[in-house]
Amino acid sequence: MTHLRLELPAPAAARLTVLDELKGVAILLVVAYHAGGVLGLPNNLHADAGVDIFVILSGLGLALGPDARGARPFFLRRFKRIYPTYWLVLTACVLANVRFLQLHYSTANLALHFLGIHGWFGDAIGMSINDSFWFITLIVTLYPLYWILRSSLDAPDKILLWGGAFSFAAAALFFYTGQSGIFAHFALRLPGFFLGLVLGRLLRDGRLELPLSATLAGAFLLFFYVPYTQGIIFGSVPVGLTLLFAYAFLLRPRASEALRRKLRFLGDHSLEIFLVHQPLIREYNVYLLGRWFGIPAPTTGALCVGIAVGLGAALVLSVELHKLTARFR
Repeated sequence: MTHLRLELPAPAAARLTVLDELKGVAILLVVAYHAGGVLGLPNNLHADAGVDIFVILSGLGLALGPDARGARPFFLRRFKRIYPTYWLVLTACVLANVRFLQLHYSTANLALHFLGIHGWFGDAIGMSINDSFWFITLIVTLYPLYWILRSSLDAPDKILLWGGAFSFAAAALFFYTGQSGIFAHFALRLPGFFLGLVLGRLLRDGRLELPLSATLAGAFLLFFYVPYTQGIIFGSVPVGLTLLFAYAFLLRPRASEALRRKLRFLGDHSLEIFLVHQPLIREYNVYLLGRWFGIPAPTTGALCVGIAVGLGAALVLSVELHKLTARFR
């Protein structure tokens, strides 16, 4: 069988600091995307591709990490990293929304959110408390997928085949049921995870053999042709990969160590920033401008000031959350 062989000068022998820097780049892009949305700016730069970087890095980091020693330690470690922080932010957001925005949520909605699986139940639930919380469902979905596929990491064509099947099935589910928010935010980004798994194996072993087989052909059909025939395009994943490589090979060699440290700091706090920043620069920005400053229809200048204050508050809260939940990690 013919193989496509990729080789690196040396495998990655230790934790790659560039991954933390890339998380910093990704969270900056996400924040810029949301800030632009608050200001009503056109999304010409498509900074939402920062989410695609996060998804690719998720697969890459799992494949690059040590072999899993068992289901319990694997899932317990990820549970401790995600859920304590998420539950604190979710609880605060629910209480604030009920108290200040007069929003109310059903018991089922709250239960699905606290389980972290709300994104699978469509826009009405998945996007109801905080637009950013759908990302938790994405993470919670990717970890079991990795556990199921981990034994096939040495067969990248199989990884891509199963990845294509799952990605298309999820995208079609939300596309045909009219769940445009979850479709665009969640489903269209799934292929990046499987691509990340393959890249992680390449970095870890220093080589990758991709068999040019019927399995690989099936994977390409499921990633490209079949979605295309249904009006579904996984278009943002290549953009995320392009930005990832642009930083790693074009910008990073020219970046100062001080800038890299700042990006690593942001990357280390990226989960917390992702969860807390959006309501602070959007809903509560508008709320406070109207309630405290008597500006029911904020100008662009007022919104910019509110965004700056909200981002400062988000950074402080993220640092404190990170410290508070450190004992669980």
